[in-house]
Amino acid sequence: MLSNKILTRRNSIDIKLPWFLQKDSQHIYTTGSYISLDFETTNLEYGSALNLDNHIVLACWIVVTPDGETKKYKFGDEYEMQELLDDIKKVKFVLAHNAKFEAQWLKRCGVDLTEVLLYDTMLGQWVLDGNIKTEKNLDALALRYLGVGKKQGLVARWIQAGICPSKIPRKLLLPYCGLDVDLCTGLFKIQVKLLEERDQLHIVHTRNLTCSVLADIEFNGMQLDADAVLQEFKKTSAEKESALHKLTTMADGVNFNSPKQLGILLYETLGFEELRDRKGKPLRTPAGGRSTGADTLLQLKATTLDQTIFLETYRQFSKADSLLSKNLSFFQGVCEEKEGRFYGQFNQAITATHRLSSSGRPLLFSGEKKTKSTQFQNMPREYKRLFTASGDDYLVVEADGAQLEFRVAADLCRDSVARQEIIDEVDVHSFTAKAMTDAGEPTSRQDAKRMTFKPLFGGQSGTKAEKAYIKFFTEKYDSIAKEQKSWTYKVLNDKQLRTRYGMIYFWPNARNDNGYVTDTTSIYNFPIQGFATAEIIPIALVHLWHRVKHLRCKLLNTIHDSVVGDVHKDDVQEYKEAVKEALTTDVFRFLSELYDYDFVVPLGVGIKTARNWGTGKQEEVWNVFPSGEETYKLKE
Repeated sequence: MLSNKILTRRNSIDIKLPWFLQKDSQHIYTTGSYISLDFETTNLEYGSALNLDNHIVLACWIVVTPDGETKKYKFGDEYEMQELLDDIKKVKFVLAHNAKFEAQWLKRCGVDLTEVLLYDTMLGQWVLDGNIKTEKNLDALALRYLGVGKKQGLVARWIQAGICPSKIPRKLLLPYCGLDVDLCTGLFKIQVKLLEERDQLHIVHTRNLTCSVLADIEFNGMQLDADAVLQEFKKTSAEKESALHKLTTMADGVNFNSPKQLGILLYETLGFEELRDRKGKPLRTPAGGRSTGADTLLQLKATTLDQTIFLETYRQFSKADSLLSKNLSFFQGVCEEKEGRFYGQFNQAITATHRLSSSGRPLLFSGEKKTKSTQFQNMPREYKRLFTASGDDYLVVEADGAQLEFRVAADLCRDSVARQEIIDEVDVHSFTAKAMTDAGEPTSRQDAKRMTFKPLFGGQSGTKAEKAYIKFFTEKYDSIAKEQKSWTYKVLNDKQLRTRYGMIYFWPNARNDNGYVTDTTSIYNFPIQGFATAEIIPIALVHLWHRVKHLRCKLLNTIHDSVVGDVHKDDVQEYKEAVKEALTTDVFRFLSELYDYDFVVPLGVGIKTARNWGTGKQEEVWNVFPSGEETYKLKE
């Protein structure tokens, strides 16, 4: 159910944002004073500041001002770094390689990260490399840009062997740490010139701003609902055991861990056809055996009743087994031994599109020989409900950028049809369902969702009805189709594409293959996904972090196009207003003032609030226009 749409003029929230979120602030990297910093720490979990048993051993830094450079150092822990903290207050930004590490130690030293601007040479190189995968550690980049080889000295070998820096003689550790600072400083000076020449300082600025937020979020962790986890664990364990019992009964003693026995069951007893390649040859193992892996079993086609029953049962077993091994066993261990709270980390400088990825901090549970972990971002959607607010007076508030990638595509390609449908809040999934139904494949709105934006990302194949829909999509959104096609021609000629917002992606091996440009899927995808989830969502995340620092709340997670917060019930309304501002008005302004990009399509925000993540029965949805007007709906 939807409430009536209301068009109003929104009022901007009067919160003073820091100078480094203002117009042209990205140019500070070429003119401002800074500190180049490196910490040596104790080595639990690679020296992570998130492990409270770790401590700082040594800090080395260079203060760089128009008057020159001053080198300093301090042996001591996080409570003995006052000179460093005083110096940070005198400069415009802090330079480091993999700066999230240093930022988290600065937080342990008592620094308010909302008041500090970082520059990360690892992230700078990520921008310069675009989607090309290269080594981005400091040693590799020093060799690449400064001609200095990797450190092979005694201290490096000791640290690589696991010796704690706290045990290394000071007279040896000091030059080792000081060299890192020198290398980072030299790399920065070269890197920032390249970024300025390519007009990409605004891109790396967004990466740096996001780095500070992620450094803070990782301290917060996420809270599991122990009762909900136990219930889900028991239910899924029972489903696994039931499916396994059915399989073993059907298999009559076959050892499922034996590829030979499983192969006989699949291809002789049950009579499945082997999977084949495009030339019709059976897909076999490297040794020539019949394939019996889990991926293969999930792709087999049933033609008899026995085959159908076997595959349905195996899929039930495989799904339950996967959920237990990847998520539920870990969740259960966290609830039993860690009071239900666990922590993850966000990974930058990894993905080709420049969106974030994540990984979990590994935990060793009682009776286990190996650590377990689960990442923050790619957990099953149905398990969001297993996470809860931090206390009785708190609620989980999830905010999504509504249809963000479609809106970005409409804006990048200046498609008037798509723009008008976004303004009119047209249900595009219903159009998809109708197009596929008219083409002879009756499809519900829910089932149509998987196809709606497939053409947007280069999808060209499928059933007869799916191909008909793809043709319908490209004809309907003609400007999007033409613009994306022009991207492929540009890449074919130049082997790279500079997007309208300044990011550069590279396809050095793109070629014309009988009328089809290789890499078309990624050429269609990267500019859109990159703008949406590597620029707009980080910009929104950064602004939200600054806007709510005075509230009783913590940011818990960000997943592609969403931000999750733990908010005191009395601050929820003000938090929601800040979310709207950050995901819309702040994005419009920041893109205009730093990216020289004026958005013309409305941006959408959907907010759900509940005790457990994602369980709210209502969703508040806003459509906010660059002009400042907005519409509101309440979806139930």
